[in-house]
Amino acid sequence: MLEHYQQKDRFLQRVNPSLKLGAVLVIIIMMVPVFDPWTPLLLFGVTVALITGLGGVHLRFLGLLLLPFLLFAFSFVWIQVVFPDERGGTILFTIGSLPVSLENVSTGVSLGMRALVFGSWSLLFVLTTEPSRFMLSLIQQCKLPPRFGYGMMAAFRFLPLFRDELRQIRTAHRIRGLGEKRGLRQLKRYFIPLMAGAIRKAERTAVAMESKGFDGSRNRTFYHRIHWNRHDAYFTGLFLLLLTTIWFVSTPWSA
Repeated sequence: MLEHYQQKDRFLQRVNPSLKLGAVLVIIIMMVPVFDPWTPLLLFGVTVALITGLGGVHLRFLGLLLLPFLLFAFSFVWIQVVFPDERGGTILFTIGSLPVSLENVSTGVSLGMRALVFGSWSLLFVLTTEPSRFMLSLIQQCKLPPRFGYGMMAAFRFLPLFRDELRQIRTAHRIRGLGEKRGLRQLKRYFIPLMAGAIRKAERTAVAMESKGFDGSRNRTFYHRIHWNRHDAYFTGLFLLLLTTIWFVSTPWSA
């Protein structure tokens, strides 16, 4: 499904995954002390433009993914309205006997927009990064031990297998006439065989990795190398320009 709404080999897909992860962490740290609603609103708009323009993700698909974050952001506004931090201020309107002030709405919108910024930058990283390239980048650029990096890659590949095994277990139970009863007993029927299969896969994977030299040594060769390229330089310049713009926009509101 993701491939249908995403264009491959766009600018953000070519950027080093470790660099994109660092950018996400910097954005999160920078947005923590920002309390005005306009700075995160500007950053959210720029992020959506980056994902759709430079990431090749369709706007409609991105909107569907952002819908839970929008509901989460609205919850901040609603909490500030129902449980205000301060009384008085500029009253906009009333809900029954509850006055809604401009200051509380502004605080709720600021918190909600920050949540949208965090969610949009997380989607920017997830939608434009291949898991295998991300792990290889952590191993090669961030010096993550190979046994941890390749172990996480193997665990990620197991997830579709667990889904298929669960489907097979449910089919086998129906064939044997066990039915689809809900409750703790039914959960136990699924949990025990899935856990046994996971343990077997983990043991086989550990033996295979040890036999192939994945013992934590960093002096090893790689079939697929992740190199720094000109797209990383362009992304760094664009990101620094974005940070400068955020600083100039947020400075008057924080004064």
